[in-house]
Amino acid sequence: MHPIVKSEALPETRPLFPKGTHPIETGRYLIGTNEIDHLYKKVVQCLTNRSTGVIIHGRPRLGKTRALEYLMRILPEEFDNIPIYFLLSREYKNANENIFFQDILLDIGHAVPFSGKADKKRQRLLWFLIERANQSGKRRIVFFIDDAQRLVDMQYGWLMDIYNDLDRVGISLTVFLVGQDELVNRRSSFGAEGKQQIIGRFMVHQHQFSGVKTKGDLEEILEGYDKYSYPQDTTWTMTRYYFPTAYLNGFRLKNFTDSIFEAFIQLRKAAGIRSKIEIPMQYITLTIEYLLREFGVEGENLEGLSDEHFEEAVENSGYIEAETNVIFG
Repeated sequence: MHPIVKSEALPETRPLFPKGTHPIETGRYLIGTNEIDHLYKKVVQCLTNRSTGVIIHGRPRLGKTRALEYLMRILPEEFDNIPIYFLLSREYKNANENIFFQDILLDIGHAVPFSGKADKKRQRLLWFLIERANQSGKRRIVFFIDDAQRLVDMQYGWLMDIYNDLDRVGISLTVFLVGQDELVNRRSSFGAEGKQQIIGRFMVHQHQFSGVKTKGDLEEILEGYDKYSYPQDTTWTMTRYYFPTAYLNGFRLKNFTDSIFEAFIQLRKAAGIRSKIEIPMQYITLTIEYLLREFGVEGENLEGLSDEHFEEAVENSGYIEAETNVIFG
């Protein structure tokens, strides 16, 4: 067992929640990471410089969507409530203008997304965006488009129509295309096809979103579990909730950074995975959630954790199976 260090006892009675409703059970929580911090700085730089378009790309399951959710909470305050919208690129058998504008109206929260044909929906969207931009006093609109690798040429054309319509009335649109690495290949294809107008509006800059590569990356995440309180404004962090007694004696997930990272490395070696380590955020959270649920007070109620527990948690996250499929197809 890893040693735990004594610390001052904390007051309060452990809160009780209906089974399956704690954030560790639902998975609905946001933990800051080094990579989110890097992304935040890139986004702030692009917004400050009034960049028109940015590609944010990375392999699947790195945590890009969760990172966007995190940014959506803090960016409006950072930029004086500039209208910022999170759009989801959907996959269709046959893309058409009517559905395209309808989906954007839905995603921005418009009260009347379904009524009328494509031209009416497009006009309704334009008026809505103009109104919001004027209300903010900034005359700017920001779109984050998730799963943007799904966009087809026609959709880029319709998106360009929105950009041009706003530009004609003096409102600037910044678009962040968030998706898989094929977005970079798409940019190259547009260049080869002479479609510089698309690149110039939506693909000027690039940012590669990465997974957990170092112990420092992992430590930042683990410390988040040690500090993230639920309910808010209490001392019941995620770590404390599942290890209440051990927590009072100094138990912190952050202290196990080396051991958890080593568990990933050893299991990779055993599976014959030799590529550079880059752990998707999904498998980090599944590993930590397993440790808390299975070995904390709701499970085996242990007072400490061992290397065997860490390896068991990594195995149960599905990480090795996923990496093996990526490497060996």
